[in-house]
Amino acid sequence: MPRLRSAPEPPPAPLSRYWNGYVSDCADQVQRFHRITAVIGAAQVRGWLGEIGKRLDTELEAVRRLATVGDSIEPARFRVTEPPAKRIAGRLRSARASFKDAVDRAAEIAEQAVLDPTHGDVRAHLEVLGAQAGQLAIAAPVDEEEPEPEVPRRRWRRTAS
Repeated sequence: MPRLRSAPEPPPAPLSRYWNGYVSDCADQVQRFHRITAVIGAAQVRGWLGEIGKRLDTELEAVRRLATVGDSIEPARFRVTEPPAKRIAGRLRSARASFKDAVDRAAEIAEQAVLDPTHGDVRAHLEVLGAQAGQLAIAAPVDEEEPEPEVPRRRWRRTAS
């Protein structure tokens, strides 16, 4: 009896310009990280950075999912106005900055590996980078631009009887 194949999942809908900007920025940083890792001559350092690169790939997927949620809440071209979308945008801004920091630290590690083939100071940089890489997309949101308005409470008056 022939097996029925399940229909392939439809491709995800493209993100709006605002949300796609965050994903593109983070993806560019991850690509830079992998390029830096590829040019390092020291096999041990390259292996460590390769492991961190895998974590960055996982974090990039989390960024994509978070941006998709934000886009479903409020598709936007230039800015968002809904409070939940603003919180997600804050998390994505934080993740984007963390990805950039990870790439900057990888560049420092690559420089150290070239200058010091015995890898004396590289291990300390790798430990910091490894801890940083595990916290990228799940970082707490940065301070919100506007606090959420408080709902006014209605006061009940008792009638005199």
